[in-house]
Amino acid sequence: MLLLAACALLAACGSSGEKRLSKDEYARRADAICTQFNRRQPSAPNLQNVTVKQVERLAAQTIPLLDRTIADLRRLAPPKDEQTLADRWIASLRRLRVDAANIRDRAHANDLAGVGALVGPSQQDEHSAEQLAARLGTKVCSRPS
Repeated sequence: MLLLAACALLAACGSSGEKRLSKDEYARRADAICTQFNRRQPSAPNLQNVTVKQVERLAAQTIPLLDRTIADLRRLAPPKDEQTLADRWIASLRRLRVDAANIRDRAHANDLAGVGALVGPSQQDEHSAEQLAARLGTKVCSRPS
């Protein structure tokens, strides 16, 4: 079950760009990007029979999705007074990407203890990203996917 919990970290969403958007428009566009991420995200394996290989595959498939999501969100220009918060959100998403890569690598090495040790910090990073997204007014990005 710890292995599947590691998969939960692999959701979330971020910000930056040219013409500044209103707070509502920024949140709307960010949510559209997060919706695309959620649609493309691979399904989590069955909790009862999850294997290290399934976790490795899920993490490996999720990393490019996170990369695209982060890049798309960075293209958005939040309101000037929200820029610092949006930058913190992007940074939290980058931490999630690092978490996913670490989980993939530990799973590839068949290191169950290593994967398990990454679960708690990864869940904290995901929660942090969701809280920052909520402060930016998002609805989709601020929910676990």
